[in-house]
Amino acid sequence: MTALELAPDALDDPTQAAGLLISRDPFIAWGPNQPAWRAGPGSSLARHVGNRRAYFLFSISSTREWIGAIDGDAAAIEALRREYPEHRHVMLCNTRREVELAAERGIDAILCSTLALANETIFDIQPREMKRFDAIYTATLSRIKRHELCRDLTSLALIYHWYFDGMTTQEEIEAAYKSMLPRATFVNGFRHSYRLLDSRGVTKWVNRAHVGLCLSAAEGAMGAAIEYLLCGVPVVTTPSIGGRDRVFTAENSMTVEPTPEAVADAVRTLALRNVDPYRLRNEAGAALKPDRVRLLRLIAAIYEKENVPFPDQADWLQLFRHSPWPQKTVGRFLSETPIAERSAVR
Repeated sequence: MTALELAPDALDDPTQAAGLLISRDPFIAWGPNQPAWRAGPGSSLARHVGNRRAYFLFSISSTREWIGAIDGDAAAIEALRREYPEHRHVMLCNTRREVELAAERGIDAILCSTLALANETIFDIQPREMKRFDAIYTATLSRIKRHELCRDLTSLALIYHWYFDGMTTQEEIEAAYKSMLPRATFVNGFRHSYRLLDSRGVTKWVNRAHVGLCLSAAEGAMGAAIEYLLCGVPVVTTPSIGGRDRVFTAENSMTVEPTPEAVADAVRTLALRNVDPYRLRNEAGAALKPDRVRLLRLIAAIYEKENVPFPDQADWLQLFRHSPWPQKTVGRFLSETPIAERSAVR
């Protein structure tokens, strides 16, 4: 079989997949895992790639440190191994404990947080944006985000996605949160309808706040955590599991008890600290580097194992500057130019 010989129906398959094609030879793909695709791109691409040596790297969104949380991933990978024994799956974990849990279940894993995949060329400091809010919270309107901890803030901006529980409408969800936080600015509300902000829009609004908020007790690494810091905005966080704490320091954040009073007090304290935004951004970039290096070393090791020359001239930084979203069809995923074939500008 050639470096990438697709099944005849691959290009016409409407199945959706999220992620990036890293290399055709050896075949390496990366993407996030999702409830229906617990092995990430390995779940949706396997039958088209066929039983040839292929490597599927997948990032995890929610924490696997809960008891039994990793069981679904292990079961999905084991099922794929039985049908495609030549496939290899590698979990990119947000915490060292998750790496240990993966090893206990026979899953190959490395420490590479989803935060390391943040695009620092988009999330940046915009000094022309005036500070209009004491705090900003980028989070889905869902219980795990604990928006009720914001109730004592008088100057708050909310960037949000919808979270459907199957019982309430978008309008009912928004109305409930507006009732809870009547003084907040709901950024996505526009002319009585909802608008989705792209990364550049999020960056602009984050730069308008003195402090970013991370208030969940448990989730994944929480992309907003690194987005705030890359924009030079310090963070008020509550104790949590999931991995966001790996980028926090005593200078760039305050960790407080999950009460509205503690959150409001910390926001006021950080807003008055006059922290150098460029220092916060540089430290955040340094915190990401070890995970990025691990990922690149993993890819290089795959090339070596498969006895294929490693393409040093490829633009490997693109790994960290392309979101896996939006989803695309399987055919588009497999036919796009892989990262390994994109030449870096010298």
